[in-house]
Amino acid sequence: MPDSLYSDPDLSLEKIFKELLDNVLSGDVKLPSLPDVTMKVRAAIADDNSTTAEVTNLIAKDPAMTAYLVQTASSPIYRRAVPPKTLTDVVNMLGLSATNSLVMLHSARNMVEIKNSAARKIFQHTWERLVVKASVGAFLAQRLKVLPFDYVQLAMLLTEVGSLTVLSAMLDSSEDFDSSTYFLMCRHYSKKIGGAVLRKWEVDRGITEVMEKSGQWDYTQEDQIGLLDIANLTIYHTVRMTVDEPVLPELDTLAAFQKLPEAMRKSEFEEGWLDLLSENREEVDEIVRSFG
Repeated sequence: MPDSLYSDPDLSLEKIFKELLDNVLSGDVKLPSLPDVTMKVRAAIADDNSTTAEVTNLIAKDPAMTAYLVQTASSPIYRRAVPPKTLTDVVNMLGLSATNSLVMLHSARNMVEIKNSAARKIFQHTWERLVVKASVGAFLAQRLKVLPFDYVQLAMLLTEVGSLTVLSAMLDSSEDFDSSTYFLMCRHYSKKIGGAVLRKWEVDRGITEVMEKSGQWDYTQEDQIGLLDIANLTIYHTVRMTVDEPVLPELDTLAAFQKLPEAMRKSEFEEGWLDLLSENREEVDEIVRSFG
């Protein structure tokens, strides 16, 4: 990939995208990679013959990951009457599925090396938005009780993989970082690029489809409320929580809103918000803080 790819004024955005996507698919561009410990933990969790002790031993090899899991275990969505005292206690309390999600979340924060100050600021905003998504998604999943909350949390975590890949590729190809090109690339192509990354990582197909289709407010996949619906409600409220003057449709026009149980289809406490979230903002904020 030429060093001037993102700064060449003669290249259209579409040409830049095609160049990047071709390099993503061919393996010529450096994709965000999961650390070795993360890959081993995920492989062990996927292996039915693995024990909790084996998973714990793998996690213990990464002190930062260990500290992160211990810290997050105090979140209100995991908290128990008797707090865990050891890493084994933490993994047993979280369960292997939630442990997998949190290991991925921890790794995502550290998978892009950033020296450019403008890019670092963008990454920090992306990370903060991602944590809000993971927190709101987990909260909604717990209350709706239609999908495991840690599965929803993982899906929300991975919605930003495309933008992180664009950021990583741009930083890798040139010392000059153009934020305007970055935002245009993300707006038009981050989902397609993110899909390529998730397929490389062999992530659950349902999560990949949600990443590619989320944000289409009038679209839904099933008669019953599902992952895409929870994702759209999560993203909708994340925008409200992180953008000063959000441009959003009316909440009750969302296909996902119409599929909520009648008792939850209330938006009276605060305009544009589900009462379920408005009345429980402190709990959601506490979940956000637990991610560090």
